[in-house]
Amino acid sequence: MWAIAAEQFGGPVRSMELPEPAAGPGELKVRMFAAGVNPFDRKVVDGMMRDSMPHVFPLVPGTDGAGEVVETGERIFGTFFHSPVGVGTFAEYTTVPATNALAPLPDELDPVVAAALPTSGMTALQLSDRLEGADSVLVVGARGGVGSFLTQLLGDRAIPIGRGDALVEADALVDLVSDADRYAANRKFARSLAFTTNYAAAEKAENFGMKGSLEALTRLAGLVLDGTLQVPITRRLPLREANDVFAGSGGGKTVVVM
Repeated sequence: MWAIAAEQFGGPVRSMELPEPAAGPGELKVRMFAAGVNPFDRKVVDGMMRDSMPHVFPLVPGTDGAGEVVETGERIFGTFFHSPVGVGTFAEYTTVPATNALAPLPDELDPVVAAALPTSGMTALQLSDRLEGADSVLVVGARGGVGSFLTQLLGDRAIPIGRGDALVEADALVDLVSDADRYAANRKFARSLAFTTNYAAAEKAENFGMKGSLEALTRLAGLVLDGTLQVPITRRLPLREANDVFAGSGGGKTVVVM
């Protein structure tokens, strides 16, 4: 099969031919239609988890995707991360634990759009739920995947903050990009709630982590299909031409198309 993979931590990724993975106990083998790209995927290649989980090389990154279960023909989308790390979604085939956050792929939902939804979309949806009582929300890093979804879900309550923009006082803050020092400075503008997805807060309750679920994926698909949520795909890369998959300015979503 063809895949995008790295041969060592921190190395470049490139298109290469690899053996198809075999599903282990409790796993599904999936023929991929498309794979969404997240900042986390680059961090995995750089070795962020090298001391906490086993890895296999060549390391195929990719956590999000849409595809077809080989054994049953069921069309699914969701999160594909598992251990060992390196059997990811940037490939024609991958495997996924059957217990992962996976949902049926509606016939009317473009698989490329579905592949862009899981991690960023579920993070934004769950943040929006937590911010239900806030009338104004600063969204720092609003151009990225999570930020693009979150500003739509918040509507007029969102105050998008891009690089170089001045902050103003608001009910709540969601910081998607800052380190600890910058987050602490930005936190002063929030009257009540504040969250960081970079785990940059001294207060543990402000470090927000997404919890994937079938329910969240189903809600996201419904929001896209009824026109409430637009998926900001800025790049669609054919698998065999995706050596620069991690390039770009950080705006919207990149999707690898098989």
